[in-house]
Amino acid sequence: MPNNNEDALSQSPFTEKMLDDFRQQGDPLADEVIAVFASQYCSSIQELVEKLENMIRMPSDDKVIDSIQKYFPDDENIQHALEKFFSQATSLPKWINTEKLELGSHVFQDHLFSSIMVLGCASLPTTYVCQPDTKVLGFTRRLIDDAPKRLVETAQMVTDVMGEGGLTIQSGKLAGKGIQSILKIRLIHAAVRHMMLHKEKILADHQHDNNIDPNNFLLAYVFDSRQEQSSWYGKQRPDPWNVKTDGVPINNEALAIILLTFSFTILRGLKKIGIRINKEQRDAYLHSWNIVGYTLGVDERLLAEFSSYEKTKVIYTQIMSRRRGYSNDGKLLQQSLLEAFAENAKRLIPFARLLHVRRLARLITSILISKESYKALGLKLSLYDYIVRFFVWLGVRLFGFLVNIKLLRPIANYMFGRIAQSLWDWRKEFDNNDDRYEKIAILKPLIIPYKLVPASYLSGKYKK
Repeated sequence: MPNNNEDALSQSPFTEKMLDDFRQQGDPLADEVIAVFASQYCSSIQELVEKLENMIRMPSDDKVIDSIQKYFPDDENIQHALEKFFSQATSLPKWINTEKLELGSHVFQDHLFSSIMVLGCASLPTTYVCQPDTKVLGFTRRLIDDAPKRLVETAQMVTDVMGEGGLTIQSGKLAGKGIQSILKIRLIHAAVRHMMLHKEKILADHQHDNNIDPNNFLLAYVFDSRQEQSSWYGKQRPDPWNVKTDGVPINNEALAIILLTFSFTILRGLKKIGIRINKEQRDAYLHSWNIVGYTLGVDERLLAEFSSYEKTKVIYTQIMSRRRGYSNDGKLLQQSLLEAFAENAKRLIPFARLLHVRRLARLITSILISKESYKALGLKLSLYDYIVRFFVWLGVRLFGFLVNIKLLRPIANYMFGRIAQSLWDWRKEFDNNDDRYEKIAILKPLIIPYKLVPASYLSGKYKK
């Protein structure tokens, strides 16, 4: 009998050759911006990186042109490149559907707590088994050494995108907090791609010294990883990137699977929990993330096929079969993430040792991702794990059942607040002096619109 990978290959609209071509495809629009920066600032690595960081802060608000002139008042070439980038990246695709955008955002908002759980226990682990993409993630030990912050930053991006007003249309252009967040990420991708492909040339063309700030991962990667004894990477040197076999760093196939970990993987995770979402809601959620993919630079030929859950599943399975694999970076990333979950769960849950909370995130992950991906993370289950996992599975399914019949309303805000307090020093800030800003709840540095917490499905204010 054919396996799932063979089925996916036979049903997919993409041949292996087409996906190979996507692997060699970068992001010409964003890469052009970085090329201008590289040619403009060629006296020192430090100057180049500082200017790149200024660019990554863009856009700070909806007035993009004003922001460009503020950050780069004397750089006409860069002004022109950035104006072109923001203009083209925010142009409306012909296939955009505003009704689906609104419904898609409600799917996330109505299942906020569940989606964040799936994000941490399925979406992020899935990215850690994608090869050779973990070489990019392995750029910086910060990804491994600061797992809680990594989770917060990812959750912030998802919240920016799927929160109310995250994806909107203004003056015939894509706008909103989510669009701004994705544009920043797209520029970061281009900067990292440039550094990986041209670090030898950068070292040859730019002055540098031995005093490297370890918190500046762009600077540290280019210079410090080249040394005999790398103070940044320690004894473990990063695996070299091979364009011939690995493709272009952060290429279009990689972007596609990254996109699907936030769209398809979330939907699949909610389904495994037992939460009911109808076809219209699933397709709308995928459509919202397709707009994100469009803004991120994913080829529209790929996005056109992510129109339904069934079609997306076929392509997801096909790409994962090409990219899934074990790596030291992926193993370290997952270990640090699980350790962050375990340490905070011990503080959050009474009788933590008796309830095996250190195993909880690992066992939930084993339920939400495939056996192949779980093994590729360097994880395995003992006989005792299987016994405990059965009860965890029952608890997860009970959770989904209670969500569906809306019996978790009284404890939803308490659950979310306690987790936030444990992980990110939860506090609430209200700006009563300016009516333009609605009340906001802040999880340092994660910012969630205050209305999202009580508006979640669990809290009983589900919007039809």
